[in-house]
Amino acid sequence: MIQRFALFVREKYSYIIISSLIVGIIVGFYTSYPGMLLKQFSVLFVVVMIASMGFTITFRSFALALKDFKGFSVGMILNFVFAPLICFALAFAVPQREMAVGLILIGAVPCAGMAIVWAGLLDGDVPLAVVINTGTMLLAPFFIPLIMLWLAGSYVKINALAMLLNLIYTILLPVIAGMLLRELAERKMDVKKYLPLCPAISSLCAVFLMFIAVNTSMPVILKNLNLLPPLLASTVAIFPILFISAYFLSSRLFDRAKNIAITYSCGMKNLPIAVAFAFQMLTAVAFYRIYRAKGGGLSV
Repeated sequence: MIQRFALFVREKYSYIIISSLIVGIIVGFYTSYPGMLLKQFSVLFVVVMIASMGFTITFRSFALALKDFKGFSVGMILNFVFAPLICFALAFAVPQREMAVGLILIGAVPCAGMAIVWAGLLDGDVPLAVVINTGTMLLAPFFIPLIMLWLAGSYVKINALAMLLNLIYTILLPVIAGMLLRELAERKMDVKKYLPLCPAISSLCAVFLMFIAVNTSMPVILKNLNLLPPLLASTVAIFPILFISAYFLSSRLFDRAKNIAITYSCGMKNLPIAVAFAFQMLTAVAFYRIYRAKGGGLSV
């Protein structure tokens, strides 16, 4: 039963996540109450999402990922150099300065925790995805102000302590808890047959988070429909460019597992903007289907 459930989620996940997006939008036209209700449990969803993936990691594999300076360096360069420059170039097509600055900020923000989930679903290098995610969160308070001042001419104040606490509570502690739980479980049972269940649980938590983000943002979107066309035009190209660039660079430097981890860790950004978040998830779904269909190869 566990294997069938895990296989079902893997095979149908692209449909599940898109359905969540569509339902969130449709329901949001009438009410955001379901999203607001579920939002009370958003921290729990995040913790379970990350801890489930932590259970798939051993202390040895995590230690090896920490020593992977090459993979970590590529991840940091893609996140803090390439992504901001791409968004800076796209910002020239946006007439509103505030929106152009926001576009550059999308490129500067750290990696999204959901990248860990996608890496797990595709049998990617989850420890490396965790290390890149952690690295971007730790470095973001220092790099974001510099990037925004350099590329946007605007200083963005970052609450470093709040970001650090967020990293500890939502990434590091859940990952460590998952690894410790696996360590204890392995002393009493064979955990291998339960491992496929972890990405399935994690991915379903991501579905709830997707619904919450979209559904609760619909009232704001409906009140600012005049901003929607330029926002759509400016964000539609960002994530395909980030994903494709990260894929082609990392595919020439790393094996399939690391390629998946780097592609998702550099293609996905930690975004509160529902429209950009939706485009990001759609791009993630597209690459998920490509990886599943081609076995890691990207058709050119």
